[in-house]
Amino acid sequence: MENNETQWHVGLLGGVKRRGAWRMSRHLVAVSAVGGVNADLTEARFDTAESILTKVSLVGGVSLTVPHDVDVEVGGFSLFGGSNIEQAQRTGPAAHTVRVRNYGVFGGVRVCR
Repeated sequence: MENNETQWHVGLLGGVKRRGAWRMSRHLVAVSAVGGVNADLTEARFDTAESILTKVSLVGGVSLTVPHDVDVEVGGFSLFGGSNIEQAQRTGPAAHTVRVRNYGVFGGVRVCR
């Protein structure tokens, strides 16, 4: 995969779950009727300074676990769902930025460290 490649996950029922050692692409897109994204980035490898995670579904949110040196920005909309972002406790600059775009009817965004 090249650094600027978009990784697609499309399904009717069910979402995306990633954890362990994996490579976060420049843009990860998950589309489903029912299902969200559950991603643990604590062991992930980033090839770019910024990644975008886009989730589009009727029902399902985004649950993200990130290390303290990663910034997270959240955008998009959800009719029934909010955002809960645990802020980083660091003294240096961010090593990476993840931009989360959440689009759906039910489901918000939760970011843990």
